[in-house]
Amino acid sequence: MDLADVFADLDRVAWAEVEHAYGPADDVPGLLRALIGDDEENAAEAEQELWSGIVHQGSVYEATVVAVPFMARLAAAGVRRTELLGLLGAVAESTDERGPVRPGAARAAVVAQVPLLVPLLSDNDPEVRQWAAWVVGQCGPAAAPDASAALRRRWETETDPVVRADVVSASVRVDRAWADRRCAAALDGSEPSPVRVAGLLAAVDTGRPWDGGLAAAVAALAPLKRHTADSLWERAPLRALAAGLYERGSVDAAIEVVVAALERAVRAARVEADPRPAVTEATWAAESLALCSRSAPARLLPAMLPLLDSAATAGDVLEAVCQWGEPAPQAVPALVVLADGASDMADCALAALVSLGVPEASDLLARHLEQRPLALEAAWARATTRRPPAPLPCTAALLDAVRARLVAVTAVGARGRKRGSLFDGGLVAVNEPVYLTGLLAGWGRSARAALPELLDVLPQHPVVAGRALAAVADAERDAHVIVALRSAAGIGPRAGRLGAATALHALTGDTGALFAVLGPALGELGEPRDQWVRAAASLGEQARPLLPQLSAMAAEPAETRTSGPAFQAALAAAGVVWELTGDQEIVLPVILEGLAQAGRPWGHRAANGAAELATRLGPRATPAVPHLLAMLDRPDTAVAAARALVAVHPGSDRPAGVPLTDLVDRVLPAVRPGARLPSALAALDALAAIGPAALTAAQLDRVRALADGDRRIVGSGSHSEIIHDDIEFRACAANLNRPDDHAPGRSGVIPG
Repeated sequence: MDLADVFADLDRVAWAEVEHAYGPADDVPGLLRALIGDDEENAAEAEQELWSGIVHQGSVYEATVVAVPFMARLAAAGVRRTELLGLLGAVAESTDERGPVRPGAARAAVVAQVPLLVPLLSDNDPEVRQWAAWVVGQCGPAAAPDASAALRRRWETETDPVVRADVVSASVRVDRAWADRRCAAALDGSEPSPVRVAGLLAAVDTGRPWDGGLAAAVAALAPLKRHTADSLWERAPLRALAAGLYERGSVDAAIEVVVAALERAVRAARVEADPRPAVTEATWAAESLALCSRSAPARLLPAMLPLLDSAATAGDVLEAVCQWGEPAPQAVPALVVLADGASDMADCALAALVSLGVPEASDLLARHLEQRPLALEAAWARATTRRPPAPLPCTAALLDAVRARLVAVTAVGARGRKRGSLFDGGLVAVNEPVYLTGLLAGWGRSARAALPELLDVLPQHPVVAGRALAAVADAERDAHVIVALRSAAGIGPRAGRLGAATALHALTGDTGALFAVLGPALGELGEPRDQWVRAAASLGEQARPLLPQLSAMAAEPAETRTSGPAFQAALAAAGVVWELTGDQEIVLPVILEGLAQAGRPWGHRAANGAAELATRLGPRATPAVPHLLAMLDRPDTAVAAARALVAVHPGSDRPAGVPLTDLVDRVLPAVRPGARLPSALAALDALAAIGPAALTAAQLDRVRALADGDRRIVGSGSHSEIIHDDIEFRACAANLNRPDDHAPGRSGVIPG
């Protein structure tokens, strides 16, 4: 292709009127032209800027769609072929469409260029052939028949093992029926190992029955990763294999594949000089499967535990033991030995013991507290974030160790420099006071001996130390603590004063210091006031003296609220005003302001918060109904809108004209796998409010599966958060399914 043809019509595009990640895309023509220049450095920089602008972190834009034909022409003309093919494949792969992009438009733009790209499947350069296969594969069935025919021809003639394997992988996406027929040939023993691994993955993706022959092929090729290092499709094949089996409903087969891999890893650890490839592949697959399958941890852990016997492999198991929270009494002896040692993994081993609540953990932590930051964090998490809290036992040794560390923390803070320990230089250096005081707060009055250390650290860390003092001290016996908190509430930065005043209120019920902090803070325009409003809201009826400031805040003109936190503060203030006065004249305008943001970028948080407040108003929020009905059509606001409509029309089987069964259909998608815990719990609360009588038999089955199914619903957060949050969600879902708990407000669910 002549380069003059490549840029035909380039300057006729109104680039300034279409946008990429950084705004108007008027820089794109220059970047495209820079790709053909003689200056390699300049061309490489232009390529990176294209990536950053039109496929920004996997997102595609209106400018992406317009740029695709020019990039395809450049690749077909021989310009930076592998780089541009990679860019085009990323565009076709993306499902994150930003701005006014018609759904699927970016992929469709690449599909339209397939006739230009398929000739590159026959290029002399195997790397170009590989990238061409990847691009047409990302286009999916829409690229057929041109792409499927070209891939078939490539299979017949390709001799490079890696390219041949990637042709199989691409065929699965483009022409699944043909790929299914090719599986047997790809798995033939005469094929190179990369092709056989691709055949295994294709067998799962195309739905072929899993049998002993396929399991034997996995064993013969293990570890699989060594055969896919150069593939563009899958660099974690065992994990993908297990995930594919699980996704198609073959739960037992998925777990058995990983168990067999773990057993091979154990054998490798005993006899091979370098067991790491087998161990890493197997444990990574196990951890990934545990994040989606509720039954997997209990079935996988016994096969993993023998890896604890070797210092070279124990670290691969420790994280799983910590995160899964599965009872593993047979692991305890090995963990105790590791935790009391001097190796780098001693902290991880102790963190696992702490997470499991093993009795030996308290004294081990006491013995090595300064050198066990991860274990200390795990102990803090048990006392403060676990629901319900389950603090470690307050042994004399551990209490003494915590007190000694608080002395050290206070001394370092007083000197204004870092102390020398494992905590230096990272987040743990900042968080150690939080962890230590949180542990004491979890122990409550049992930790009363630590009052002197908490009082010493109070000036440096008034929020966390104040919280601990409120839990540990006795108001009748510890007058000196009250004096100290009152003093701390009167000096220093406002956030610290609030922490001390909050602790004083919790300990004595005295609101004077709180009002002295909150009154001026609530009245200052332009300051982020959401934390002050939250503190006022926590007072309940006692917040009445703050009503003038809260009412004024809720009544401020909407144009004065220029940020999300500013609106959230106004909404929270309106909520307090409603609870104290029932004055809808102040509250309703704020609700309508928030609901109106539903269609704006990132406006769902404001809209959902406003809908939750409308739920509290009940029928008096009737003016909000048109907004709530519109929110039902948005996946990120449908749950809050459904819950509010039920509250606004109590007892109705058609709130605002919408059948309750239809509301259930709007709510259920929020509890699909991958959900965040607050969103999933809010959906359960909405279902409880709607009531079981509204659910069809199919909907009831879906609700039962939330608690009884093997698939985890919560899928957002860190690994440990996902599993523990899903356990909490499952308990709430089970509570929802009890026949006597279907009445609104009795779900036991905390609204999101």
